[in-house]
Amino acid sequence: MEFLLEWWKQMLAAGVVIVGAGSIAWLRATFVSRKAHNALELRVSAVEQTVDDLPSADDLHDLDKRLIEVGGKIDALSPQLATLQNTTSLLMENELRGARSGDN
Repeated sequence: MEFLLEWWKQMLAAGVVIVGAGSIAWLRATFVSRKAHNALELRVSAVEQTVDDLPSADDLHDLDKRLIEVGGKIDALSPQLATLQNTTSLLMENELRGARSGDN
């Protein structure tokens, strides 16, 4: 009992230090530091900016309509291209026949 009466202030101080250290350790494990928070905030801002720059559903729909239109135009040009290819083949064949027979 005499020991407690003599050392109670030191034991109380040691208890406060232990509880304080435990509290600080718990707080550091539970909450994010300001530096980590700022780094995460920068990353989130970068992701938000990237998402904002992505095309919207309306943009993709307009692109789909334009691609369908281009496909239709290409389909319309196919017969004309076939005719052009036949004409080119005939001209090439005519030139080759002329070169073989000696006509220039």
